[in-house]
Amino acid sequence: MTTELMAQLWQMNQAPALGPIRKLTPANYQNRLTPETASAAFIALHTAEVMHRIAQILFGRTLSIQLQATGGVSDEGKPLDLASVQTFVKDSFAMIAEQIQQTSDVQWAEIITSPFGEMSRMQVLTVMIHHNSYHAGQIAQAVKKGHLLSV
Repeated sequence: MTTELMAQLWQMNQAPALGPIRKLTPANYQNRLTPETASAAFIALHTAEVMHRIAQILFGRTLSIQLQATGGVSDEGKPLDLASVQTFVKDSFAMIAEQIQQTSDVQWAEIITSPFGEMSRMQVLTVMIHHNSYHAGQIAQAVKKGHLLSV
């Protein structure tokens, strides 16, 4: 029952989180709200990388990606391949969905160590859902109100 609920919550998070990322185009993916903020595509890349880092915490999954937008890294305007970023985000959502399905109901209540403290797996997944939603809002604003700004 818990696994099914977590899968449903994850599915519900995907549409609003992926929506702004799907709207990224060659004309807007480098948009920033200010010179100090990250570009829309960099934020999308960061979101996908965090899903992989949290999958390591939640599910013991090996981190098999090179981090480019996580861990105190700033967006210095290096070119990103938009199609690759969009595919990476979509694949990251699918990877988490698969991992959720492989987690037993009992495991969701287990307390694990995370960067946020000792929490249940369910709580850590909730943090990731919030993280995705937060950054989806940033991406949407950068696309809608941002501009191509030099760093």
